[in-house]
Amino acid sequence: MTRFLDIPPDLYHRAEPAAGEILPALTGRLKSHRSIEQFAPDWDYVLSGRASVTAVVAALHCASSDVPEHAWPTAMRLYCPIAWRLLTDAGVSFDEWDRGRCDANFSGRVGSAANAELDGYAVFAVMDVPAAVTEIVTTLGGMPTFTPSNDAVASPDKQ
Repeated sequence: MTRFLDIPPDLYHRAEPAAGEILPALTGRLKSHRSIEQFAPDWDYVLSGRASVTAVVAALHCASSDVPEHAWPTAMRLYCPIAWRLLTDAGVSFDEWDRGRCDANFSGRVGSAANAELDGYAVFAVMDVPAAVTEIVTTLGGMPTFTPSNDAVASPDKQ
């Protein structure tokens, strides 16, 4: 499986100035309000399709405030055309994919494609299904199977 790059917490320093405002840490009596430097993305610019990939990754992962819900699918649609195409060709919505409501192998391919398109940064979670199966088998000595207990399922004659 491809190993993606960790996102530096100060990646916004490498983004263009239009990507947002860097708010300096406050000192003195106001230090408790903002004790560390923060990044306030300009979402209109970041989601315009004109921002650099660095600006997009920084906005999604280094923002000092919550990322707007629409930012994730918009960023993928604009900056990850291969991953977006995988979703649309399969008839899977971004929300279905994001919530894990699709095949795990397919989900991994989409996440890997998106991360590759975002300069190799680990923006989207990716599960390596074969590696996970190997780890489970190694740890447990085999694939677990689950059977309902007699208490959990009433037999036909008890219904």
